[in-house]
Amino acid sequence: MAAVWFVIKKILSRLLFPVGQVLVLWLVGAVIWLRRPQRRLGPVLLLAAGLLLLLYSMPVTGGLLLHSLEARNWRYADPAKLQGRGVSFIVVLSGSLRDGELSKADRLGSTSLLRLMEGVRLWRGLPGAKLVLSGGSFFQEETAGRAMAALARELGVPAAAIVLEDASWDTDEQAQRLAALLGQRPFALVTSASHLPRSLATFRAYGLKPLPAPADFYTKGRRLNLYAFLPQLGGLKASETAIYEYLGLAWLWLKGLVGAAPASRGAGPAPAAGG
Repeated sequence: MAAVWFVIKKILSRLLFPVGQVLVLWLVGAVIWLRRPQRRLGPVLLLAAGLLLLLYSMPVTGGLLLHSLEARNWRYADPAKLQGRGVSFIVVLSGSLRDGELSKADRLGSTSLLRLMEGVRLWRGLPGAKLVLSGGSFFQEETAGRAMAALARELGVPAAAIVLEDASWDTDEQAQRLAALLGQRPFALVTSASHLPRSLATFRAYGLKPLPAPADFYTKGRRLNLYAFLPQLGGLKASETAIYEYLGLAWLWLKGLVGAAPASRGAGPAPAAGG
């Protein structure tokens, strides 16, 4: 039942993404125009759908939406400061994963790869720390956590320094499954800068003490120019990423408002040491 709800939630949420919004607006406009061609509402909705797609596809739109998320944790984590706060765990949340006969690095999507590299950087500056790699998979045979662990070992991180959690499907489950391991100790939470506001709020909702360790910035160092106003696939992707995070934050707010307990599939086994 949990798997069915997970799939339904993913499908329904797509309707709220930029492309979903445009398609819904376009379909409604097309139906109205076909059924009542004399009315102006149909053509107006079709035009609005096109303009909305154009707006979402401009990098400046995605940049503005993402910057308000990324700016909340604008500085990279400093290993020395983390050590001073007693950090002994570096938690890396997985992102995308690719299928096929690929190298260990190529198997990880850009979000997972950049997060892992930042986690390894921090681990090298924190002697004796554990690198906790978290992320399962719903549609793929290999899990994101195992794929990150394989590359981490290839980059020189010993298996004894890796803790693997690869049963979670989303951020909420990652927080729940890692709660027993992390307890009340402060830890570095590595994820994309745009994902940090939601992931920090989720982990704190479980009583944990994450310290922000952003990676995978979209707006840091980016300058405004003519190309930022031209429709591009990258601009649409940036807008989608931002809308996804805002929807996630809104969902967290609603759950807190009604006092709902975080959903889960059960705690399951504890994270495994050794990667």
